[in-house]
Amino acid sequence: MGNERDIHDAEPVLRAKLEALGAQHWMELVGIRLAWVRWWVWVEFGETFVPAPRSVGELSEALRNSRAELNSEAALAEVMELVELVTGARVTRTRDNLHSLTLDQPGPEIIFSGTIGAQGLTRWEAPRWDSRGMVFYANLPRERGADFVCMRVDRASRALVVEVVDEGWFEVAAKLG
Repeated sequence: MGNERDIHDAEPVLRAKLEALGAQHWMELVGIRLAWVRWWVWVEFGETFVPAPRSVGELSEALRNSRAELNSEAALAEVMELVELVTGARVTRTRDNLHSLTLDQPGPEIIFSGTIGAQGLTRWEAPRWDSRGMVFYANLPRERGADFVCMRVDRASRALVVEVVDEGWFEVAAKLG
Protein backbone atom coordinates (compact mmCIF):
# COMPACT_ATOMS: atom_id res chain seq x y z
CA MET A 1 0.00 0.00 0.00
CA GLY A 2 2.72 2.37 -1.03
CA ASN A 3 0.47 5.13 -2.37
CA GLU A 4 -1.67 5.55 0.75
CA ARG A 5 -2.37 9.24 1.45
CA ASP A 6 -3.52 11.35 4.37
CA ILE A 7 -7.03 12.84 4.03
CA HIS A 8 -5.52 16.33 4.18
CA ASP A 9 -4.05 15.63 0.72
CA ALA A 10 -7.54 15.08 -0.75
CA GLU A 11 -9.54 17.57 -2.78
CA PRO A 12 -12.24 19.34 -0.67
CA VAL A 13 -15.22 17.21 -1.81
CA LEU A 14 -13.35 13.94 -1.28
CA ARG A 15 -11.95 15.19 2.02
CA ALA A 16 -15.48 15.93 3.27
CA LYS A 17 -16.59 12.38 2.35
CA LEU A 18 -13.55 10.89 4.08
CA GLU A 19 -14.08 12.98 7.21
CA ALA A 20 -17.76 11.95 7.32
CA LEU A 21 -16.61 8.30 7.31
CA GLY A 22 -14.01 8.88 9.97
CA ALA A 23 -11.20 7.89 7.59
CA GLN A 24 -7.65 9.07 8.14
CA HIS A 25 -6.07 7.57 5.03
CA TRP A 26 -7.09 6.88 1.46
CA MET A 27 -5.62 5.72 -1.82
CA GLU A 28 -6.56 5.36 -5.45
CA LEU A 29 -5.92 2.19 -7.45
CA VAL A 30 -6.73 2.22 -11.20
CA GLY A 31 -9.10 5.12 -10.64
CA ILE A 32 -10.99 3.52 -7.73
CA ARG A 33 -10.74 5.22 -4.35
CA LEU A 34 -10.32 3.31 -1.10
CA ALA A 35 -10.48 4.62 2.46
CA TRP A 36 -9.42 3.14 5.79
CA VAL A 37 -11.78 3.44 8.73
CA ARG A 38 -10.49 1.79 11.89
CA TRP A 39 -8.39 -0.69 9.86
CA TRP A 40 -11.32 -1.61 7.60
CA VAL A 41 -11.28 -0.91 3.88
CA TRP A 42 -14.11 1.11 2.34
CA VAL A 43 -14.55 1.41 -1.44
CA GLU A 44 -16.01 4.37 -3.32
CA PHE A 45 -18.91 3.33 -5.54
CA GLY A 46 -20.54 6.27 -7.26
CA GLU A 47 -21.04 9.06 -4.75
CA THR A 48 -20.58 7.02 -1.60
CA PHE A 49 -18.11 4.75 0.18
CA VAL A 50 -19.19 1.22 1.18
CA PRO A 51 -17.35 -1.29 3.36
CA ALA A 52 -15.36 -4.16 1.87
CA PRO A 53 -15.50 -7.01 1.15
CA ARG A 54 -17.54 -6.46 -1.99
CA SER A 55 -18.52 -8.90 -4.71
CA VAL A 56 -16.55 -9.45 -7.90
CA GLY A 57 -19.57 -8.09 -9.80
CA GLU A 58 -19.45 -4.81 -7.89
CA LEU A 59 -15.70 -4.53 -8.43
CA SER A 60 -16.16 -5.28 -12.13
CA GLU A 61 -18.71 -2.46 -12.38
CA ALA A 62 -16.30 -0.08 -10.64
CA LEU A 63 -13.52 -1.05 -13.08
CA ARG A 64 -15.84 -0.42 -16.05
CA ASN A 65 -16.62 3.05 -14.67
CA SER A 66 -12.95 3.83 -14.00
CA ARG A 67 -11.09 5.94 -16.53
CA ALA A 68 -7.64 4.61 -15.60
CA GLU A 69 -5.48 2.95 -18.24
CA LEU A 70 -5.27 -0.82 -17.86
CA ASN A 71 -2.34 -1.48 -20.17
CA SER A 72 0.81 -1.67 -18.05
CA GLU A 73 2.62 -3.69 -15.39
CA ALA A 74 1.81 -0.92 -12.90
CA ALA A 75 -1.92 -1.17 -13.72
CA LEU A 76 -1.80 -4.97 -13.35
CA ALA A 77 -0.17 -4.60 -9.92
CA GLU A 78 -2.85 -2.08 -8.90
CA VAL A 79 -5.70 -4.31 -10.13
CA MET A 80 -4.31 -7.28 -8.19
CA GLU A 81 -3.97 -5.17 -5.02
CA LEU A 82 -7.49 -3.82 -5.56
CA VAL A 83 -8.90 -7.35 -5.93
CA GLU A 84 -7.25 -8.35 -2.65
CA LEU A 85 -8.42 -5.28 -0.74
CA VAL A 86 -11.97 -5.19 -2.11
CA THR A 87 -12.91 -8.90 -2.37
CA GLY A 88 -10.63 -10.48 0.23
CA ALA A 89 -9.03 -12.71 -2.41
CA ARG A 90 -5.38 -13.74 -2.18
CA VAL A 91 -3.64 -13.31 -5.53
CA THR A 92 -0.99 -15.93 -6.33
CA ARG A 93 1.79 -13.82 -7.80
CA THR A 94 4.52 -16.50 -7.87
CA ARG A 95 4.70 -20.28 -8.13
CA ASP A 96 5.96 -20.32 -4.53
CA ASN A 97 2.59 -18.88 -3.44
CA LEU A 98 0.94 -22.08 -4.69
CA HIS A 99 2.60 -24.25 -2.05
CA SER A 100 0.41 -22.83 0.71
CA LEU A 101 -2.68 -23.84 -1.28
CA THR A 102 -1.86 -27.54 -1.60
CA LEU A 103 -2.47 -30.38 0.84
CA ASP A 104 -3.51 -30.04 4.46
CA GLN A 105 -1.11 -27.86 6.39
CA PRO A 106 -1.18 -27.46 10.15
CA GLY A 107 -0.94 -23.94 11.48
CA PRO A 108 -0.75 -22.71 15.07
CA GLU A 109 -4.51 -23.06 15.62
CA ILE A 110 -6.04 -23.87 12.26
CA ILE A 111 -5.62 -26.61 9.71
CA PHE A 112 -6.10 -25.36 6.17
CA SER A 113 -7.32 -27.72 3.48
CA GLY A 114 -6.04 -26.67 0.09
CA THR A 115 -8.00 -25.13 -2.75
CA ILE A 116 -5.69 -26.00 -5.55
CA GLY A 117 -5.64 -29.40 -7.19
CA ALA A 118 -3.94 -30.90 -10.24
CA GLN A 119 -5.92 -28.70 -12.64
CA GLY A 120 -4.94 -25.50 -10.85
CA LEU A 121 -1.29 -26.52 -10.61
CA THR A 122 -1.28 -27.22 -14.36
CA ARG A 123 -3.14 -24.07 -15.39
CA TRP A 124 -1.45 -21.53 -13.13
CA GLU A 125 0.71 -18.92 -14.84
CA ALA A 126 2.37 -15.77 -13.58
CA PRO A 127 0.21 -12.63 -13.68
CA ARG A 128 0.37 -10.95 -17.09
CA TRP A 129 -1.18 -8.29 -19.28
CA ASP A 130 -1.27 -8.03 -23.06
CA SER A 131 -3.31 -6.35 -25.79
CA ARG A 132 -6.44 -8.27 -24.73
CA GLY A 133 -6.24 -7.56 -21.03
CA MET A 134 -4.98 -8.97 -17.74
CA VAL A 135 -4.85 -12.53 -16.39
CA PHE A 136 -4.00 -13.65 -12.87
CA TYR A 137 -4.96 -16.37 -10.40
CA ALA A 138 -6.29 -16.02 -6.87
CA ASN A 139 -7.86 -17.76 -3.91
CA LEU A 140 -11.35 -16.19 -3.82
CA PRO A 141 -13.44 -16.51 -0.63
CA ARG A 142 -17.01 -17.72 -0.84
CA GLU A 143 -19.52 -18.76 1.80
CA ARG A 144 -18.08 -21.74 3.67
CA GLY A 145 -14.77 -21.74 1.84
CA ALA A 146 -12.90 -20.39 -1.14
CA ASP A 147 -12.05 -21.35 -4.70
CA PHE A 148 -8.88 -21.19 -6.76
CA VAL A 149 -9.88 -18.98 -9.69
CA CYS A 150 -8.56 -17.45 -12.88
CA MET A 151 -9.37 -13.73 -13.06
CA ARG A 152 -9.39 -11.83 -16.33
CA VAL A 153 -9.86 -8.14 -16.98
CA ASP A 154 -10.92 -7.60 -20.58
CA ARG A 155 -9.18 -4.50 -21.91
CA ALA A 156 -12.03 -3.48 -24.23
CA SER A 157 -15.00 -3.94 -21.87
CA ARG A 158 -12.97 -3.47 -18.64
CA ALA A 159 -15.04 -6.28 -17.11
CA LEU A 160 -13.57 -8.55 -14.44
CA VAL A 161 -14.44 -12.17 -15.23
CA VAL A 162 -13.86 -15.05 -12.81
CA GLU A 163 -13.48 -18.70 -13.80
CA VAL A 164 -13.38 -21.31 -11.02
CA VAL A 165 -10.44 -23.64 -11.63
CA ASP A 166 -10.51 -25.71 -8.41
CA GLU A 167 -13.15 -25.70 -5.68
CA GLY A 168 -12.22 -26.25 -2.08
CA TRP A 169 -10.73 -24.63 0.97
CA PHE A 170 -12.18 -25.06 4.33
CA GLU A 171 -10.72 -24.23 7.71
CA VAL A 172 -11.00 -26.55 10.66
CA ALA A 173 -10.27 -25.19 14.12
CA ALA A 174 -7.66 -27.42 15.71
CA LYS A 175 -7.01 -27.71 19.41
CA LEU A 176 -3.32 -28.22 19.82
CA GLY A 177 -1.98 -29.85 22.97
